[in-house]
Amino acid sequence: MNFVQRPIKKRKKTFPSVLKWILIGLVLVATFWGGVTAVRSGVLGEKVRRVVSLNPLKTDTNGHTNLLLLGVAGKMEQGGHLSDSIMIVSINPTRPSISVLSLPRDLYVSSKVGDRKINEVYAAAQYKHGEAKGLEIIKDSISKFTGIEIHYAAVVDFALFEDGIDLLGGIDIFVPQDIRDEKYPDTNFGYQTFVVRRGLQHLNGDMALKYARSRKTTSDYDRARRQQDIALAIRQTIESNGLVENTQKLREFYDLFRRKVNTDIDLTTLFALTKIGMGIDYGDIVSAVLNDDPTQLGGLLYAPAREFYNGQFVLLPHSMADTRAFLDLVLIHPEILLENAQIAVLNGTAEEGLATKTAARLRRLGFHVIEVGNHETTTGNDVAVTFLEESPMSSTPGTKAFLEKFFDVDITKTAEDISSDSLIDLRLVLGN
Repeated sequence: MNFVQRPIKKRKKTFPSVLKWILIGLVLVATFWGGVTAVRSGVLGEKVRRVVSLNPLKTDTNGHTNLLLLGVAGKMEQGGHLSDSIMIVSINPTRPSISVLSLPRDLYVSSKVGDRKINEVYAAAQYKHGEAKGLEIIKDSISKFTGIEIHYAAVVDFALFEDGIDLLGGIDIFVPQDIRDEKYPDTNFGYQTFVVRRGLQHLNGDMALKYARSRKTTSDYDRARRQQDIALAIRQTIESNGLVENTQKLREFYDLFRRKVNTDIDLTTLFALTKIGMGIDYGDIVSAVLNDDPTQLGGLLYAPAREFYNGQFVLLPHSMADTRAFLDLVLIHPEILLENAQIAVLNGTAEEGLATKTAARLRRLGFHVIEVGNHETTTGNDVAVTFLEESPMSSTPGTKAFLEKFFDVDITKTAEDISSDSLIDLRLVLGN
């Protein structure tokens, strides 16, 4: 008997769930503020406007502009240059769309300052070579890990985060569960208790920072999702309060950005990013967190024995091929995930549990598998070759092409037995 998971209802792609989609990291919001401010306050004169038109954004072979956003404590804090949050933002100017991927601090990577945890790379590089070279080295390290060219980078510290949200007048955010952190760091290298209750909350800069950083009672991946939700709340506050029309407020944001962000994004690039950012629809945003929970989206990492890494807890990819496929789906081809294809996986072999394992693998990559079971043949023999069946009503060409390549499928059939009222778009039948 087939096991059928509760179907995932297809949704309109114009306003997705807050918990699933985010906009951008705080620094990118600051980037948009900076560009808009420059335009509205007259910082960009006619001469600079002409330069903008002659200097387009850097792009990769897919036409995407990719940014690295780092959150750090700041020079006055202990471990002030360690990366507390790490986000890759990929912008497709032609759609336009944005993809955001959060990387865990314990991810172990290679770099020009040695093999180490990813949150240490910028700190070690800027200490040895200075801030500008530090940006270059962390960009290079993440490019090599992801296989995706990183064009720009920006580093924001806690002070900018707090000041920026206070300038907004605070943000409204829905807290999905109570948090009580009795070991939140205080300003004297000790601890304080941070509490926030479930429900809709209005957070000032200090509370928002604590909400973003707290990790003693939840996982690092929950923390990454909270940071992404805060970015969405910032965008919503800007839009609902009409702040892009407030010239004085925009000047204040731009001054804050200019003084407190270490970045290789110049003024003309700010302007170009602004034009794209203000035109992005909520439905054209994909986000994910690379993590080590195999039951979750992006759960492609594992923790090796500490004895091999000087007693450190580090994370590595289970499969670099699957990890690269996931990175490609989220950052370069989010339109495939946005098809929201409903997939059935059936086992046509004698290998027990093959369909379940394959379904879990697809879910980690971001696909909706709504049915898992065995494929029944008229002869009772195993299926020789893996094949794909497509519903006559399906409109998911990107997902179909991905599955064909990922599973080396030679044959895709039209499944006449999939009725017009079925939720299934594609049926993957696993063979020997």
